[in-house]
Amino acid sequence: MWEHFFEPRSVAVVGASRNEKKLGYLVVEKLVEAHFEGEIYPINPKLAGKTLLGRKAYARLTEVPGKIDLVVVVIPRDFVLPIIEDCGSKGARSVVIISAGFKEVGEEGAHLEDKILKVARKWGISIIGPNCLGIINAHWNLNASFAPSAPSRGNIAFFSQSGALGTAILDRLRKEGVGISKFISLGNKMDIDEVDVLEMLKDDDETRVILGYLESVGRGRDFMQIAKVTAQAKPLIIIKSGRGEKGKKAASSHTGSLAGQDEAYEVAFRQSGVLRARSFGEALGMIKAFSCQPLMQGNRVALLTNAGGSGILATDACEESSLKVASLGDETKKKLQEKLPAHVSLSNPVDILGDATADRYQLATREILADQGVNGLLVLLAPQAATDPLTVAEVLAREAGTAKPILACFMGYDKVKDAVDLLQSSGIPNYEDPEYAVTALEGMYRYGEWKKRPPGVVKEFGVDDGAVQKILDTSKERGYLEIGGFDALKVIEACGIPVVKSYLARDEEDAVRIGELLEAPLVMKVESPQILHKSEVGGVKVGINKEEITSCFRDMLQRVGKIVGKDSIRGILIQPMVGDGKEVLIGISHDDVFGHMVRFGLGGKYVEVYKDTSVRVAPLTSEEAKEMIDETKYISKLLRGARGEAASDIALVEELLLRLSHLTTHFPQIKEVEANPLVVWKEGGVAIDARLRFQQAERSSYGSP
Repeated sequence: MWEHFFEPRSVAVVGASRNEKKLGYLVVEKLVEAHFEGEIYPINPKLAGKTLLGRKAYARLTEVPGKIDLVVVVIPRDFVLPIIEDCGSKGARSVVIISAGFKEVGEEGAHLEDKILKVARKWGISIIGPNCLGIINAHWNLNASFAPSAPSRGNIAFFSQSGALGTAILDRLRKEGVGISKFISLGNKMDIDEVDVLEMLKDDDETRVILGYLESVGRGRDFMQIAKVTAQAKPLIIIKSGRGEKGKKAASSHTGSLAGQDEAYEVAFRQSGVLRARSFGEALGMIKAFSCQPLMQGNRVALLTNAGGSGILATDACEESSLKVASLGDETKKKLQEKLPAHVSLSNPVDILGDATADRYQLATREILADQGVNGLLVLLAPQAATDPLTVAEVLAREAGTAKPILACFMGYDKVKDAVDLLQSSGIPNYEDPEYAVTALEGMYRYGEWKKRPPGVVKEFGVDDGAVQKILDTSKERGYLEIGGFDALKVIEACGIPVVKSYLARDEEDAVRIGELLEAPLVMKVESPQILHKSEVGGVKVGINKEEITSCFRDMLQRVGKIVGKDSIRGILIQPMVGDGKEVLIGISHDDVFGHMVRFGLGGKYVEVYKDTSVRVAPLTSEEAKEMIDETKYISKLLRGARGEAASDIALVEELLLRLSHLTTHFPQIKEVEANPLVVWKEGGVAIDARLRFQQAERSSYGSP
């Protein structure tokens, strides 16, 4: 399939036109301009027997005498379906549909897509598009698109869900002198999507770096799986648009309410080794570095400059990132001090002054790169009277090729243009601003660290499936798909999470009898599927003595009943007071694209105030459970013992995160679970409250991403 898309021996353009303003002309023109070495067949009944740009035209695909490897369709949407039938009859199995007017414009267009795909599947035809820009293979002289800029050959593959943005990025890459291997405009992703493209690009010998622009992912779990494999082979950088608040959905728990659509993408990308770029500027910076420089083997960066201001800007950017401004070794400083002017600053940034010559740059570059405490070098240059940018570029070109990355930031335009061209042709990427250079270095460091990570293990735990299923079935029979308190605690207990002793009192006599079984002081909580935040409606009382049970039961029932109605209250949950410990939250939420997500963070009633949480896509590995705890800002420090306090049972928290994650593989119909608070002590811990939401679905298993 892919060979016929990207290494075709023949290309047919259905909808070819002599009108130079129409896409049917432009696509043929781009094929010719690229010096495509195979056959080009213009297809149009009006041109039958005539020529277009020196190529003989045919009325239909079936009239072409030779074999057709690739078909590019640029006709109105209502005529596309019979063309797919013709492709099948002719034996053409790779099709690019540039034509627009499909699901992007409404239901009728979506229905037409379905019909086209059905016919394509019948014939074994693969389709890119519709509503796309086309495809390019610079190493095959193939430009089957209407992109205005013809890219040069390089080692960067680029796929885009947006055709218009694709043209802009291709134009910018050309301006920057960055070549590509392949370009794929995905369009509506009727058939071939980003998962299929990554499957191809991960094994593509002409591609060293992959860049993608996505607005959505259709197969989240498949995407994570193939992205992880791809990222092990080569850097994968994605610009994902749509980071706003509109992605958030209504939820029945803190865990669900904290979840957002963009957060799911952020986490899934991170777990899969994808480097997410917030802008094209960031993406361009990273792909330039990855395409020609070795990876950072640590996060210590040296900055070499002839201007204090640019050095300070680069330092600020490093301090705002995960990079560190390296401390030069004593031996390095000694050598620099012996050979450089007395007023040169040998701290990092190394400022070799405004009159720096190329020799001074060469000496400093060589000694800094030899320093074992330096993992990467950023060379900054501001055009000044005594500094010749071109000769400095020549020096850096000679010093390049080490095991450590060298990036340049020659600032300005006219004065440094020739130097920048030389740098980039020598494999040293140049950046107009220090911030983008630092972002590129950080991307190289993060990618290198991800590749070093141990794979981790997805552990399996026992779950009392029968107990969980019974609770879900009973709740469904009552008309509720949300479970809180007593039953929710029973569910998480069934997967091995320790819970506090809990008894549900249906009336005052029940409450008194339960009180006799427990040691005071007690906690009493209203039990209602309609109440998320019990404390906000007066539904929680703590420190209750046994003599107060009856009055407390009556008062709580009346107070909360006025708010939600007495019929919605199942009873009052009675528990013993739990000893002081650290309150954490563990929970599950569900994303429509990537499935279940596990959340950990600071627990208690201030969850949504501090939002000190971390999240991963389930199922968790043992390494990811550890990472989740480490990522939190406050609760991780509290668990480890703050201000002389004893450390809490972190190993237990890790295990419980894994157990909760494992519950989703047994019961994927459970969409939200939350144990909050889970009180953790020096040894052990218990969940005090819980809540879950499920849907009516058959049991199945997601499998591992």
